[in-house]
Formats: sequence, C-alpha cells, structure tokens
Amino acid sequence: MIKSNTGTQDLKMGEEGITREHIVRDLRALGINEGDHVGASLSFKSIGHVSGGPEAFIDALIEAVGRDGTLMMNSYTWFSRLSKVRSDETGHIFDHRTTEGTTGLVPETLRKRKGSLRSSHPTNSMTAIGKAAKHLTEEHDENAAAYMPYSRLAGINGKILCMGVGDRLIGIRHEAQYLAGLLSVVPFRLGVKFRDDDGNVKLFIRRDRGGCIKRLPELVPALREAGMIQEGKVGMAQSLLTPAKDVLETMTHMLKENPARNLCYDISCLWCRELERRMNLYAMIDNPAYFQRNRLIRGAIALINRFRL
Repeated sequence: MIKSNTGTQDLKMGEEGITREHIVRDLRALGINEGDHVGASLSFKSIGHVSGGPEAFIDALIEAVGRDGTLMMNSYTWFSRLSKVRSDETGHIFDHRTTEGTTGLVPETLRKRKGSLRSSHPTNSMTAIGKAAKHLTEEHDENAAAYMPYSRLAGINGKILCMGVGDRLIGIRHEAQYLAGLLSVVPFRLGVKFRDDDGNVKLFIRRDRGGCIKRLPELVPALREAGMIQEGKVGMAQSLLTPAKDVLETMTHMLKENPARNLCYDISCLWCRELERRMNLYAMIDNPAYFQRNRLIRGAIALINRFRL
C-alpha cells in the first residue's frame, strides 16, 4: 500500500532550523524502523536548514535504523578515459582509505564517521555503518560489479530511501541495468589508478560507465501502481521509500522485457545509440525518432560513435 506523510512541511523555520528529532520523526512516518538496512541518497539542500548540519543529519539516520540496522551511501569517485589515465603520471590515485567521494557532503560525512566501512571499488565505492556494514561492503573491490552492494542490500530485505531527488532511484537503477544485461553491451574503455591494500599502485579498467539514466524515472510510476512506493517528506524534501528487493527485481524484469524503454531521445547519447544498434532494438521502440528510423542516419551515427568509443 502506498503511504504518505506530511513531514515537516508545516514546520515554521527559525534560527534553530530542522532538528535531529524532526528528521527522526519524519523518517519514522515515512516507514523507517529500527533494524532496517537502508541505502540512502539525497539532495541535502532540499532538506532545508538542518540544525547541526550533516553530522546531525547522519545522527538522525543512524538513530532511525537503530543498533540492529544499517545505513549505506554512495562514495563514488573520479575516473576518466583509459588513454588519459595511462599517460598521466601525476594524476588521481584512488585510495579507499583516504580519497574523498564526489557524491555530496552527507555521504562524505558518513565516510569520515568513526565506525563506518568503505568498500574498495576504485570508482563506485560504498560506505556503510551498522550491523550489516561489513556484509554490504566486503568483496566490493576492483574485481566486483560496480553496483553489487545494492544486490546485497536487496538480499537482506533492505530499503531504498531517496530524499529530494525526485524519482531517481540512485544507484539501484544501475544495478537493475546491470542485472538486465545492458551494462556489458557498449564497451567503454575507462579507468583510474588505485592503491591496493599493500600500497601498490595499479590500473583499474572499467568497461562500463553506468547506463543512461534520463528515462529510468519513467519506470517508477509502475512501481507506484504496484504499491511499492511510500512517499512523504524528510525535512522539506519530498522523499520516497521502497523495498530494495522488490524494486530491483521489478526494474530488472522491465528492462529485460523491453530494453528500448531505457533509451533516451538524445541523438548524441553514445550509450543509448550504441545500445539500440548493438541489440537491434529499433523494432521495439514505440515512437522512434527520425534518426532511429532512417538507415542512412543510423549508419552515420554508428560511424561517429566508433571513433568516440
């Protein structure tokens, strides 16, 4: 059943701002319970002015899941074209122990929190704290699939919490693309240097960059219709909560059944244009654009993309 809460939309903002207690109350109303394992993503500015800043916000999330629960967030980092990485002798070297994430102030605050664990995947590391933190982050290294922790979260009946990011089910949407077999189709050559546990610097070659996300929010209405989405507010941010297992299975099935529903309308989108060509998805597109119907243009796009890859 779809649930909704009003959150702090009626909160009169003063100098104090939104307190830790307000946040916990909103999370409870949304459906977060003690013992829950939660993968969270957010736009912190959409929450409003939080008294105590990101530290207090993390405190509230940890309080909401309790001692037997877990909080997980993305700690993704920089990567580039493989040719650039190989030729750069002084550039970025990822070290999961010290390298700052690029996913925002709150995830970075969690990464620095005493007791948190960070996986060592060179581009898509995850940070978690709580009872299942080790399970969610261990073995997520250079040999693992980029978004693997989301499948582990689904395996322990975890939940996905999105705050102020609309219908973008951040992270888990790419795991659905991966499980649907779409991330291995277009062979990007990307990479980064990283430092292993013994201090050795190595080259990580990533053969996907995550699929196009422009139309993935269009899958969410079906999840709502199926009763998988609970909605409300955390602070001032419109938020949603969904069971990781159900949403991952459903999105994966939808993308396997019709990969064309994932295709954006941008003629210059390298991933979408190569995906439709390599999988020959043209007949599955409900309303193909002219460049998808015209064989000459399709051939020209393929030739251009050959050099872009």
